[in-house]
Amino acid sequence: MRLHDFLDFHVREHPESPFATMGDRTVTYGEASQQINRLANAFSSAGLKKGDRVAVLSKNSVEYAFIYFAGAKSGVVPVPLNYRLAPHEWTYILNDSQAKMLIASPQYQEAVEGIRSGLETVAHFVCVGEPDDLSSKPDWTDYDRWVSGQDDSPPEEYILADDDLSQMYTSGTTGHPKGVVLTHKSLAANMAQSIPQLKIAPNRRMLMVTLLYHAAATFLVFCCVSQGGCLWIHEEFYPAEVVRALDEDDIGWVLLVPAMLQACLVASPDVAQREYAHLGVITYAGSPIAEETLVRGLEVFKCDFVQLYGQTELSPVATIMTAEDHRRALNGQPGLLLSAGRSIL
Repeated sequence: MRLHDFLDFHVREHPESPFATMGDRTVTYGEASQQINRLANAFSSAGLKKGDRVAVLSKNSVEYAFIYFAGAKSGVVPVPLNYRLAPHEWTYILNDSQAKMLIASPQYQEAVEGIRSGLETVAHFVCVGEPDDLSSKPDWTDYDRWVSGQDDSPPEEYILADDDLSQMYTSGTTGHPKGVVLTHKSLAANMAQSIPQLKIAPNRRMLMVTLLYHAAATFLVFCCVSQGGCLWIHEEFYPAEVVRALDEDDIGWVLLVPAMLQACLVASPDVAQREYAHLGVITYAGSPIAEETLVRGLEVFKCDFVQLYGQTELSPVATIMTAEDHRRALNGQPGLLLSAGRSIL
């Protein structure tokens, strides 16, 4: 399977279902497909070919999700950049990946200009979001104008399951970060192993507040779309706003790292008084979790908890501690709360 095959299935079967919501903006699967095809064709119009790298420097957005799927359809390979890195660290990743295009949101344009002379392969600079006056930066292309003029039919490039899907840089090593290349097939296989425990369903809302430059967040975007779910996107993490959304926005599923979960439990005074009527699963990953934090989270949110453990190189999930494992832990086997679960293989 190729990752965009899942998207195309839901576009065909229920094009009016919501693909993503951010603020007061909602995009249906049919509308998302048109925008993704336009972007894929825009890559081709810029001279990019299958296997070329496109770097992305932005906080969470609907367009960030579009970039991953447009890359999948066109054969262009997204290279997400951690916006919290220093500019010279971006320079290393851009040069190491040999990225030919950089798509960046407006708040990072000045920083990119500061490293531009050191970029060896980037030939196209695209501003995504609401740019300032680009007349002072004539070498930057406005994303909306660039994409809107493209054909919305699927690109003609033939994509194989073994083709590269993304190149993510991991700091889980000494020295410079290493670029991990993931294929359609590796992600699809990992999804097939993981999704049965995640309880994602068509039209169910997944709160996306973890960062889309990270392997775990990207993986769960693909999982959500593969099941016809709706991405409910926050630009970044604000604990009180996450608590409000989990209660008031009919969120069915969310991924949090343990520090985020702890912040949600302490930053909102009424966290324990809310109902979370639609919340079915909280998935957590990224670091060890304190037993007291987990027990408190189970008491407050009254939903299933699922732990994912893995690394980018593994596409990315290696083990899962299931909701049933968590229930066993609360019913006489507390030692399980210190576990990372069992292998998904």
